[in-house]
Amino acid sequence: MKPEFLYHGSQYVLQTLLPQQAADSSELGSQKGIYACEHSYETIRFALPIRWYPDDPSGKKLWSCLSDGKLLIEHGSINPHGICYVYKVSSQNFEKIDSWQWFATEKTAVIDSIELNVEDYWHLIELSKEALEASKLLYPSDMLYLNKSPYSITRKDTQ
Repeated sequence: MKPEFLYHGSQYVLQTLLPQQAADSSELGSQKGIYACEHSYETIRFALPIRWYPDDPSGKKLWSCLSDGKLLIEHGSINPHGICYVYKVSSQNFEKIDSWQWFATEKTAVIDSIELNVEDYWHLIELSKEALEASKLLYPSDMLYLNKSPYSITRKDTQ
């Protein structure tokens, strides 16, 4: 059964969601359109404001969703005190494409928005050694988050 509303995460303030080219390794996850989920908490990982590092044409940004619900930032940085947004939209133009994602190719008006603080979701973030070092350079006053977070070292780094 199609829900009345869906949720979309973004690091940007928006009133209308426009179709964008997604970058994912799967065919379903790399289409031009708008992705949404039935539950707002599923969109938080996609809303987090991950920056390119360095912030120039040579910069890199690479992240992935882990099976345990966390987000692994391999290249890039994130401000522990940043903000992001979850948007509530009508499901009218969306079609379900897998067990948890919905997809639309037409622009969609935002019905409501929720502003989130990155620090409240820090437990969802894991940083590679490279991403940790970039974040420390950009946000030196946030060493409490970057040094003491149990998610500062990736699984690959601990093996």
